[in-house]
Amino acid sequence: MLSELVIPRDGRSGGAIDAGVPEFMDFILDENPGMRTGIRGGLAWLDAESQARFGREFLDLADTGRRAILDDIAWPKRARPEHSQGVAFFNRFRDLTASGFFSSKIGVDDLRYLGNQFVMEWKGCPPEALEKLGVRYE
Repeated sequence: MLSELVIPRDGRSGGAIDAGVPEFMDFILDENPGMRTGIRGGLAWLDAESQARFGREFLDLADTGRRAILDDIAWPKRARPEHSQGVAFFNRFRDLTASGFFSSKIGVDDLRYLGNQFVMEWKGCPPEALEKLGVRYE
C-alpha cells in the first residue's frame, strides 16, 4: 500500500503495485539482508507515529492521516528533527519504489522510452518541457 502511495495508478499507467514493486522490494531485500533492518524499522516507525497521532496503525488510517504523516517525512529539508528516522526510511523506500517501478515494463512504457531506435531528425526537447525546466537552447 505504501508503494502505491508513492507511485499511484493514474490515467497514463498503472501504479507501483501493477508494476510489481512489492515483489521487486522482496527480491532486493532478500538479496541484501543488511537493508531489511532499515525497512522494517521504518515501517515500525510509521506505525508508532500513526499510533501517537491517531491511535491507530498506519494501514488502518484514512488517506488524510496517511498523507499527513508522509508529508512530514517526504521533504527532508522541511522535516522536523524528531522525524529524522522517518525521513531516512522514506527516502530509501521511495528510491526502492522508483527503482522497481521504472525498471518494470509498466514503468518503461510510462517513460515512453523507445530504446535504441534511429531518429531521422532530432527536434530537441519539446518547448513545454524546456519552459517547465526554466532552460532554453542558445
